[in-house]
Amino acid sequence: MLSIFSRRACVRALTTTLLVLGLGPALLGPAIAAAPKDGEKFRDWSARCQKPKDAEQEQCYIFQNLVLKEGGQRLLHIAIMYLQPDNQPAAIVTVPLGVLLPRGVGFQVDDGEKIRFAYERCDASGCTGGLVLTDTVIDALKKGKQAKFSFFSGTGQEVAVPVSLTGFTAGFNALDKQGD
Repeated sequence: MLSIFSRRACVRALTTTLLVLGLGPALLGPAIAAAPKDGEKFRDWSARCQKPKDAEQEQCYIFQNLVLKEGGQRLLHIAIMYLQPDNQPAAIVTVPLGVLLPRGVGFQVDDGEKIRFAYERCDASGCTGGLVLTDTVIDALKKGKQAKFSFFSGTGQEVAVPVSLTGFTAGFNALDKQGD
């Protein structure tokens, strides 16, 4: 069964995102050792590794950035990383501005259960929410072919964005080796 965790866990996920982007290195404990190489490709997933300011080691995550064919507007950015200090895997999702905030983000793997999680903040790059990933969710992602993230536009229309899971297992396993 897919489930979400507490608001506190999502806030930690967003704090980790800020850390990875170099915007708050002192907020969390030491980063985990980076296993994949920055820019490494895992089929449809890519790795990004950065050494946050004042951190001892790089921190890596895998991601996909989905854009509209016409105009190139970003529709969804999904990043998978390990949160510190508990070494918990999480998904950080960013969607465009102008979404209906109360409805949150929907998440589903293949034909599995659909869950919703809240946005944590909006800024110039879009609205972001975080989801701590349980072993059950990770297993579904590894076995699945496609994840779907959905959100509601300002006019109330549901927008569903398919995300390929091709290469997810290899990318996630590279992250999984961090800190060993």
